[in-house]
Amino acid sequence: MSNQLVPVENIRWEVIKSYLDNPDASELSPQHQDMLDRIFSLQKVLQRYPQPKTALSLHMAKFTDISRRTAYHDLNFARELDNTYHSFNYEFYNNWLISDTFDQIAAAKAKGDLKAWAAGLTILKKAIGERPMVETDPKLLEKHTFLIQINNMPGGIQMNIDEMEKLPAKIRQEIADAVFEEITDEQAEQMINS
Repeated sequence: MSNQLVPVENIRWEVIKSYLDNPDASELSPQHQDMLDRIFSLQKVLQRYPQPKTALSLHMAKFTDISRRTAYHDLNFARELDNTYHSFNYEFYNNWLISDTFDQIAAAKAKGDLKAWAAGLTILKKAIGERPMVETDPKLLEKHTFLIQINNMPGGIQMNIDEMEKLPAKIRQEIADAVFEEITDEQAEQMINS
């Protein structure tokens, strides 16, 4: 068996919780207990001084025998164990809000409470917001050639968008009309079999 110490991240949460509940009956090694004591100490510091730089300075002043790298490791693990104090997970809460709003809207609709239903839709609209504008990368368009395929002629035609724009307006209109022209069942069958 290797003498290498298992990283504290690989310890099961149940073992950590049992150590917190009853440190004397813990199955953790003394080295792991020291690590966890440091991490929980840093959590308390973070609750009072949420700035990482300040918390690290205080942590390293208290535990003078650890390296800066170890202190950063302790900081990351302390945040991971208790991230509610130190970071706001926007995606989680936004998804929760939208899901909860959907449930409330469905319940209001089932009850026939139109006032609550309308209020829920208003909240949902605010939570979702407007669709952001997506800007097209001009370099992306330069790298690719876009072809328009016209299949209603024998053999079909593939035409570059630039070539299509150079055609006279009357021909472009005829092509557009042909694209939206309904086909017969026989034509559809020919297209499927081709």
